Amino acid sequence: MKFKLLVIFSIIVLGVHFNTSAQDEATLSEQYQNMIESSETFEKYKVIPITKVNAFGDILSDSINSLNQKVTSSQNAKSKAERERDEAKSQMNDLNNKLEEAQNAVDEMPFFGMSMTKVTYNVIMWSIVIILLAGLVIVYIMFLNSFRLTRQAKKDKELVDQEIEDLRKRSHDKQVKIKRELQTALNKLEEYKR
Repeated sequence: MKFKLLVIFSIIVLGVHFNTSAQDEATLSEQYQNMIESSETFEKYKVIPITKVNAFGDILSDSINSLNQKVTSSQNAKSKAERERDEAKSQMNDLNNKLEEAQNAVDEMPFFGMSMTKVTYNVIMWSIVIILLAGLVIVYIMFLNSFRLTRQAKKDKELVDQEIEDLRKRSHDKQVKIKRELQTALNKLEEYKR
């Protein structure tokens, strides 16, 4: 008799075990439906064995614990992802600031003790070059003008010198002629006196 009870008990346990294993693979709602359908009906009530209710409660509890663990791990993963995102944003902002500083350092250069951008430096340098070229052109034009005036003044001086030389020769010739005439007149006067 004990052996028969042991065999029956083993069959029930194995049946419950196989039933629970099959139930583990099914969803909770399917397991609930299976539990209700496999239960006996007494008048309008369903009679569910306590072992099935306990097994379903264990499965439900395990499912809830599993879901809670998944929710907790999801929340932890979300928190970690948010921290990593915040760290990445912070690093990105730092990198943007460093890039901006590096760009400013590359774009700026000292000129006469002042820090200025390359564009401003180029404008100032080309302005200086243009002003120097304009000054050079003005000096060259003034040089040509003064050279022309100097050459004209030399020509005018040569003409004046020529005229003065001609005037001097004419006046010298007149003086010589007058002196001769005076000498001739003096000679005639002396001859008359004699």
